[in-house]
Amino acid sequence: MALADDLDLARAEAEAGFAAAADAAAVETVRIAFLGRQGRLKALQDTFRSAPPEDKRVLGPKLNASKAAIEAALQAAQTRVSAVEIDAPIDLTEPKPRQRPGSLHPLSVLAHEIEDVFRSMGFAVIDGPHIELDDYNFTRLNIPENHPARDAQDTFWLDHPQHGANSRLLRTHTSSVQSRIYQLAGSGQLPKDQPFRYVVVGKVFRYEAIDATHDNTFTQVEGFVVDREITVAHLVGAIRTMLGAALKRDDVEVRLRPAFYPFVEPGFDVDVRAPGADPSVRYHRWMELMGCGLIHPDVLAAGGIDPTQWSGFAFGMGLERLAMIRHGIADIRVMNGADLRSLRQFAAG
Repeated sequence: MALADDLDLARAEAEAGFAAAADAAAVETVRIAFLGRQGRLKALQDTFRSAPPEDKRVLGPKLNASKAAIEAALQAAQTRVSAVEIDAPIDLTEPKPRQRPGSLHPLSVLAHEIEDVFRSMGFAVIDGPHIELDDYNFTRLNIPENHPARDAQDTFWLDHPQHGANSRLLRTHTSSVQSRIYQLAGSGQLPKDQPFRYVVVGKVFRYEAIDATHDNTFTQVEGFVVDREITVAHLVGAIRTMLGAALKRDDVEVRLRPAFYPFVEPGFDVDVRAPGADPSVRYHRWMELMGCGLIHPDVLAAGGIDPTQWSGFAFGMGLERLAMIRHGIADIRVMNGADLRSLRQFAAG
């Protein structure tokens, strides 16, 4: 009977194939060849169906025995290769892969330090929405419609500016948070007749040309105090304390010069320079770091605060420029760039 010989041959070849299979992929190849829908055993079963009845009595048990033997060989091969894959030898002398530790972004580190400095001076840390209303971003800060200072802001508008106080925009400065706090204080939603001190650290957005010291998205630190009989001396003291703790270098010179900002009167610019730095970097010469001044009476009045009884100071500073000076970075674009090499310089270890 030719079919009997074919069954013996298929069984022998299948057992040999499973025994030689070195991995799960090889075992699966042999399984498909002999037990698959188009495999050798399926073809032999089709041949068995057409055999004479007297032959089937002999071939039937042989067919079942061959199929059982092939399936047993498959099970044994699967168990064997699984054990090899699970218990694969480990080379204990091989160096383990290097793990590169992560780190906080240098701006995040500096922001946390500045927040801690201001908390030590009694300030509370707050923030406001990135999408702001014209009313809070401009009007309440003594920058009414058609004021020239609006042109200098180069605003990202989300609505047409002609929509008025409810026009939405990406905030151009964190001073919009001042507007919201003054409104809360003037309406009695903050403790009545109580001085307050706040610092804001958050992103701001301006549609302007990008260069070594300017970016269209940057982080601003805003501090403001409202109390009785506040003077420029209080402002200078807060700025000195903050810069001394943040810069951590003794070769930086600071100067205060008069400047105009609609929401302060008098207003000042704070410039810094590091004469010992490389002459190619911008802060080797005087570089503007922040604007500041005593809060304009109209700004307090817009929030419902009596400017005859209360006064205050405010300042706004770009955190990226402060980080550039502290770490000796020449280009502000490093801060928001995608090159991880610049951040790995600050990784621990």
